[in-house]
Amino acid sequence: MGKPAVAEKKEAPKAKEPATGGGSCTAKACKTSEWRFGFCEEHFEQFKFGLIKKSGDFVPDYEKKFEHYQAYQTRRHAHKVA
Repeated sequence: MGKPAVAEKKEAPKAKEPATGGGSCTAKACKTSEWRFGFCEEHFEQFKFGLIKKSGDFVPDYEKKFEHYQAYQTRRHAHKVA
């Protein structure tokens, strides 16, 4: 009767590196380091507001949404100062 077959241990698959490309912001022409979800702090807020897609491209109605975003920013900063 020979030795029982020993199962070889397989290593767990390694986690993939983030698709952000070295830790920089995903938005176009931005060289700052990423902060959350592949965006810097400024572009992450724009992503939450719907100005930027997950890929870093602008949305088709960017101009219209950007006006709303600027009004939101002024209202938000007005409350902090007062």
